[in-house]
Amino acid sequence: MFIHTYTEKIDWRYPEVSDWQVAAFQTPRQNRSEITSWCYKTFGPPGLDHLTHQIRWKDSIQWGEVYFSNREDLMMFVMRWT
Repeated sequence: MFIHTYTEKIDWRYPEVSDWQVAAFQTPRQNRSEITSWCYKTFGPPGLDHLTHQIRWKDSIQWGEVYFSNREDLMMFVMRWT
């Protein structure tokens, strides 16, 4: 699967994250559930973690994108799915 990566500067819904690391991809619908399952197992639930008060990732898999708050998680995603 080809994955395009880029940085998005701001998302008004998550002011805690200054730069989102984005993985954009096209994948058949049946693979999306596998990607979603892997992300939940690897990174935990998307959005705010109430224990650490940090956001690790944002789930937009149904639209072919995953947003990460750090580059290391983006690279792990890219290495797994390419």
